[in-house]
Amino acid sequence: MQSSNPAIGVLTREAGAYNFGGLEPAATLSGTTTKAIILVAVTLLSGYLSMIYSASYIVANQALPSFLMYGSVIAAVIVAMITIFKPTASPVTAPLYAVLEGAALGSLSMAFELKYPGIVVTAVMSTFVVVMVMLVLWKMKLIVPTARFRSVVVGATGAICVLYLLDFVMHLFNMALLPQTGAVSIGISLVVCLIAALSLILDFENIQMAVDQGLPKYFEYFNAFSLLVTICWLYIEILRLLSKRE
Repeated sequence: MQSSNPAIGVLTREAGAYNFGGLEPAATLSGTTTKAIILVAVTLLSGYLSMIYSASYIVANQALPSFLMYGSVIAAVIVAMITIFKPTASPVTAPLYAVLEGAALGSLSMAFELKYPGIVVTAVMSTFVVVMVMLVLWKMKLIVPTARFRSVVVGATGAICVLYLLDFVMHLFNMALLPQTGAVSIGISLVVCLIAALSLILDFENIQMAVDQGLPKYFEYFNAFSLLVTICWLYIEILRLLSKRE
């Protein structure tokens, strides 16, 4: 089953190749859940420490610690690519990714928090609620990831990536493709948040499939990593949406 999350795509493509017919311990839902909780906790702790450091740095230097934010993002992307292309390394790379992603998000969150006090707590709680709601909808089969559903979500995610990339390039020339304020901007953010939330459905479905295929134990960390990627994306989009409502 295809997903907008590239890490989940690895699970789909390699399910047959990694099925050892029970010759070694297989990944389980309970194990994956535990690993996911651990990774989220590591991300939150890293983010909290990053926020504290960023706050003191801003007070002392009247500027954001860009080296922390951008350095962590670059390192996180590299670690994520290693994890995706070498799942056997996920017991090491997944926690490392959580630390790096937390550091990047913590610095970003402090920038928003200073401008919109209280926004970070609201964004974190909102993200948690959305994840729980989507999990319940998936478990109760109120949302079924049909072929059309998957194609729409994957296509929309690809379109969002293209738009964000074009907007980034235009910003380099002091231009903007996407509006930053106003009703249109809020509408775009709402749509992106919806796509990010729906991506969780595909993640849950594909993780279940990976467990059913009997993938090795290290895929528990890999599965948890893939889910963390989507959750972090959802948090960023909710943070951006809330900032536009302030």
